[in-house]
Amino acid sequence: MLKKGRQMIRRTFAVIVLALLVMGGAVTLSGSAWAAGAPEGMFALYENNRTQGVPNYITEDFLLLAYCLVLNESVTEMEEKVLRPEFQGLVEAMIKKIGSRESLDDAAKANLDYLAVVAALLSGGESPAGAANLEAASKELQMVRAAAGLAPSVLMQQRIDYSQFKVRGKYTRSKELGQYFQAMRYAGTVLFPVLDSKATGVTAEQADRLTGQALALSRMLGEDKDLQKIYQGFEERLSWLFGPVEDLTADDYNKTAQKMKDAPTAKVRAALLELARKTGRQPAIISAVVDVGELEKGVTVRDVVTGWRFMPQRFTPDSAAFQQLVFNTVGAYKGDKKPFSLAAIAGQPVKGFPLGLELIALLGSKEAERLLDAADERNYEGYQEAAAKAKTYLDKKAGLPSEYLGLMGFWLGRGEAGPDEARRVNTCLGFWTYQRYISLLYAKQSYTMALKSVAMAPERTAAWIEPAPELYLRLHKHVKDLLVHLKIERVQKFAEVIEKCQAIAVKAAKKQDLDKEEVDFLNSLDKVLLALTGVKDQPIVADVHTEPNSQQVLEEALGHPRAVFKELGENKARGALFTYYEFKHPMEDRLTDEKWRQLLKDAKWMEALEVSPGSTKKSASK
Repeated sequence: MLKKGRQMIRRTFAVIVLALLVMGGAVTLSGSAWAAGAPEGMFALYENNRTQGVPNYITEDFLLLAYCLVLNESVTEMEEKVLRPEFQGLVEAMIKKIGSRESLDDAAKANLDYLAVVAALLSGGESPAGAANLEAASKELQMVRAAAGLAPSVLMQQRIDYSQFKVRGKYTRSKELGQYFQAMRYAGTVLFPVLDSKATGVTAEQADRLTGQALALSRMLGEDKDLQKIYQGFEERLSWLFGPVEDLTADDYNKTAQKMKDAPTAKVRAALLELARKTGRQPAIISAVVDVGELEKGVTVRDVVTGWRFMPQRFTPDSAAFQQLVFNTVGAYKGDKKPFSLAAIAGQPVKGFPLGLELIALLGSKEAERLLDAADERNYEGYQEAAAKAKTYLDKKAGLPSEYLGLMGFWLGRGEAGPDEARRVNTCLGFWTYQRYISLLYAKQSYTMALKSVAMAPERTAAWIEPAPELYLRLHKHVKDLLVHLKIERVQKFAEVIEKCQAIAVKAAKKQDLDKEEVDFLNSLDKVLLALTGVKDQPIVADVHTEPNSQQVLEEALGHPRAVFKELGENKARGALFTYYEFKHPMEDRLTDEKWRQLLKDAKWMEALEVSPGSTKKSASK
């Protein structure tokens, strides 16, 4: 529910209708996706084409969507068959190893409590069995499952944003996936910091205790070859798919401990901080609540979030860029408008939210820059310097997330080839949103600093594919790279489909007529892709940034598809494009896909929704 006083947010919708010229004929967009009975997803639209006898117009958006669905289902299969059981086995083995000792010191008892919470989350157990401090561990388990919001953790001695443990995205599909989500998210959120600070509320005594725990867990993972193999397996699988770890590692802790035997924990903490500074093991993505007004002299935000996490979340270039584009890196607002990114922190108007459109601008889109400036979204103190720094993060290599950004940058820089820039911006925003949806569990989140028919289908004698052969060629390369890491049959078959699409797109780009076999292939492509994905697309939503001062998150969402048409002589082919939304929402109610789909049907709620200037549906006074 929206908080009282926020229920009547200024907002009405104006459908953008773009006239686009592409090779071979006119293309028009339709805003009819809002009409009653409109198809819920792109696959539904193409299925309607079949039953209504309308030729298929295969858009770049549809092929990118199919890729996203293939990737999502492949990752889900890996989670269900490999990651979840291995994670459960790892945690249970670590608990057994600690419990087998004749006597337990304070660090061992605390780790037993921590791991018991993780194990209960994974198994769905009602209580953290085997915990040394059952009362504290039980309370922590209840708070994780309640996912209520910001609160101090008695068990883990730090402030935690419990709202991020709300099961959402694809993880609502089954009880087991939901349990995996909460356990992995908790194991990736809890920080064992090396520095005490008023900015995080961690005292020196607490930092000593947490570092002692991290040293003990790291030693266990380093000494036991079986545990080490499982643990390294997670790193090998997740690093390329979702990005590298930017925190200190278990190996860092073990090597430091070996060099400083019998040294006080405070000195070990200082050595770890120095190591992190020298080796670049300080997070660029804060992913925690930090009160910058309480930072000690000479201490940075990155210093106070330096440390170790059991199952660390991943560095992605876009999240790192987002971190640079908000307070306190970006300062006060200098204009007299009310940009979407504006937030009030300590009574001052500052930049509280990054925008998807800013990412597109940093990738080189002039259209994105125009839209941002028209809404006064870049009129903040220090913005240009912060944007320049953000751009450097986009150039960092981080596995598949970097490859996606490269693909988007390529498509945005196509100039006169293919559809106009506005359509390419929309395509990239939709593709990026789905990638953030897939990586919801694993990618670090930036934070603002605190201050069906049975009738015979009519025959179709025409079809079209968006003439973007170079884009499809690059997509094919991504799929082949993916196949190296995910040896799954559906990925191999999808690579073959994209290869054929690329060949047909070459003919379309040359304005050559398609033969009957090619027309039939395009008109049945949605059925072929559905067999590979196993699921049809539906509206989705993913939160990507947290602004704790206003208690809101930034939501990236895809709605019902927009129809796009291509004139083919006497025929008119119909295709589908992404409908992209970016909006703020209370963090206590981080949206699930199910809730978002309900809200899409709520005309009054949608009419009141305030969206960013990059959204397909833009705000207007009338």
